[in-house]
Amino acid sequence: MRTTAMLTIAAMAGECAWAGSTRPTQDGLPGGSLTICMELGFDVLPLRLAEKLASKMLADIGVETEWPQRLDSCTGAIVVTLSYETPATQYRHAYAYAMPYEGTHIVVFWDRIQHKVPPPRAPILLAHVLVHEITHILQRSDRHSESGVMKASWSDDDLFQMGKKPLAFTELDVVLIHAGVAAHSLALLSRPK
Repeated sequence: MRTTAMLTIAAMAGECAWAGSTRPTQDGLPGGSLTICMELGFDVLPLRLAEKLASKMLADIGVETEWPQRLDSCTGAIVVTLSYETPATQYRHAYAYAMPYEGTHIVVFWDRIQHKVPPPRAPILLAHVLVHEITHILQRSDRHSESGVMKASWSDDDLFQMGKKPLAFTELDVVLIHAGVAAHSLALLSRPK
């Protein structure tokens, strides 16, 4: 019952917000576009590979992304900062954290990701971390799902599966993401210029 109510509320909110701010995708899902700025450090190639995979994961549910390389193009964007020397006491066992109630910032513990998997798999794990945290920002919530990309923590089997194909979103996550994209778009449109 609770899931049905959440889906209904999210769908109603999404329908109102999507009316003027997004375009439908080929499969009829309401689409949207996000600008995400990642402050690149030393490892440009793996970071760009992660951006591409994260973009594909979001595009598969009808959300287009832009990752400008110039930080002056980042007004109204979701901003991702990479940590290269994360203290062991900071968010123990986490790969990143988002500030969903603030709605803009994500910090990724790139050093932890690099230590968790072999170098060729690091962009895959990073893409999943990015999508997970972007979803928190869009949903404006710290909620998690029981399966897929929005699980609270991924098992070794999940990490293995990521190498074969990206982890999926639950239906509820997709609805909440679209409502979040619409709300994000409306907030940008209503900003004074």
